[in-house]
Amino acid sequence: MTRTRSGLARGRTKLVTIGLAVGAMAAALLSPTAANAAVDNPAPGPLVSFTFDDGGLSALTQAAPTLQKYGLTGTNYVVTNCVGMTTVPNTCRASTDIPYMTWDQITQLQNTYGWEIGSHTVTHQCLVSVGDDCQNTKLTAAQVDAELANSKAALAARGINATAFAPPYGDYDMSAVARVAKYYSSMRGFADTGNNIWPLGDYLLRNVPVQEVTTPVATLKAKVDEAIANKTWVVFTFHDIRPNPSTNPDDYQYGTAELDQLAAYVKTKVAAGQIRNVNVSKGLVTGSPNMMPNPTFNNGIAGGWRTDAPAAITADSGNNGSFPDFAKSVKLVSGATAGHLFSPAVPVTPTTNYLFKAFLNVAAVTAGEVGFYVDEYNSAGQWISGQFRKRENSRWVEAMNFTYTPTSTNVASASLQIWVAGTGITAYVDNVQMLALGAETTPPPASSLVANGTFDAGISSGWTTDSASTIVADAANHGSPANPVNSVKLTATTANKHLFSPQVAVTPGTYKIAGYLNVAARTSGEVGFYIDEYNAAGQWISGQYKLGVAAAGVTNVDLTYSPSTTSVAKASLQVIVQGNSGLQGYFDDVRWTKP
Repeated sequence: MTRTRSGLARGRTKLVTIGLAVGAMAAALLSPTAANAAVDNPAPGPLVSFTFDDGGLSALTQAAPTLQKYGLTGTNYVVTNCVGMTTVPNTCRASTDIPYMTWDQITQLQNTYGWEIGSHTVTHQCLVSVGDDCQNTKLTAAQVDAELANSKAALAARGINATAFAPPYGDYDMSAVARVAKYYSSMRGFADTGNNIWPLGDYLLRNVPVQEVTTPVATLKAKVDEAIANKTWVVFTFHDIRPNPSTNPDDYQYGTAELDQLAAYVKTKVAAGQIRNVNVSKGLVTGSPNMMPNPTFNNGIAGGWRTDAPAAITADSGNNGSFPDFAKSVKLVSGATAGHLFSPAVPVTPTTNYLFKAFLNVAAVTAGEVGFYVDEYNSAGQWISGQFRKRENSRWVEAMNFTYTPTSTNVASASLQIWVAGTGITAYVDNVQMLALGAETTPPPASSLVANGTFDAGISSGWTTDSASTIVADAANHGSPANPVNSVKLTATTANKHLFSPQVAVTPGTYKIAGYLNVAARTSGEVGFYIDEYNAAGQWISGQYKLGVAAAGVTNVDLTYSPSTTSVAKASLQVIVQGNSGLQGYFDDVRWTKP
């Protein structure tokens, strides 16, 4: 069972008690730091990166001069055991028919051309899989660790501080990612394609693999345009660059002239101020100062951190944390009731936007979730409001990145609440950061394009339903934490029933649609979310299914929507209550914005 509305209430009560105790402590420990914040990428912005795998010599002889001609740089993920294999054929697992850079040449790539050097393991073996391109014997956990640690050490011995990692063949599972996170601050995938949405997922950076024939220059230019239009980050992945590349895509080659055309195009966009070229580690949202005391838990659950479940939420020194200091973390184990880890209350200013970052490894889960909630206090240290931010209910390893803006001018301090609720859950939290993004650099939250998103006016202002007896306005405090009084109650019948939002005028680009859903009961089925699209005449022309929620408890609905074609002039949100599901839930706090 995931966290229920009553679970949230228990967390609040506990926090009010603790908040009174830690408010004065936080004031003594910290002072507002927004004015001194120095954060890379503090707001959504178009970025483009050129990444190259394996450490092949063509990165130095073909790619680097081409990019330098246009003022651009790249990131090269090096296979350390292949360094110095300058003759062809050779024994490098990545490819036996290309020459590889020497250590001096890798240093030249870094120091002369300004490239970032990352890790691509020691031997280019698959971290998880066997067969096909992978080796025939599965690596043990110790061998995976050695591939990661020894590659980093080999690079460090040559004065290279590698913090970026890419798994060979894009091969990983969650156990492997947990090991990657010990040594590196990011992981770029390969089969995980697409552009990256701010504030990112540091341990699964999506990319655009580049291969001769299958990805012509026009396709890559379009990905740059997409990044500009949607304020996203496009990461291109190349391998061998040749003047006369093979036309077999499986050889993973690309033409020098084609790279030149792409680089020239990117240069025009950079010169126009429309996009920035960054190496991978500079594309992450990072910065200082970290406003959170004892963020790596090297002092245990101390420095203002507290828990209401000391038997289940404990300091851990079993090397389950994350870069740059993985030895210690906090272990979360599910119990009979929800357990909570509370951070100190940190002073905040209402006009400042903040970013929370935390490493989370949900190592095991049967049912339930690990969630993140921000509690808000007034100047007297009294709890006054809170914001549900994120949750994880599956086996996953990730950087939990999310923004926070104080709800009102009455908020003087805020604290992070991390809860664990369910069965069979073992998770680890580490490296908690709270960065002030600053009002001067981050635009204010966009106004919602959909009317009456809090349902304070009931099902009106353009909201409609095809089941007036089972989809009804509710005023019994079942809504979102920020404004709980009014919401919409959803009750299943024998057939699918629907709640429809007003139609919103849309243009090409990316929209964010968020909402609060609390599934109080269900026997099967789901609550679905679908976008209906209309032309300028108001005629339905297409639609997009976006999400299905098939778990009890609170879900922070977070959808990304882009109109399917230029013919789409309006769109609306359709909430689907599946028939014969025994479902009862509450829907609230709908926000439709264009970042």
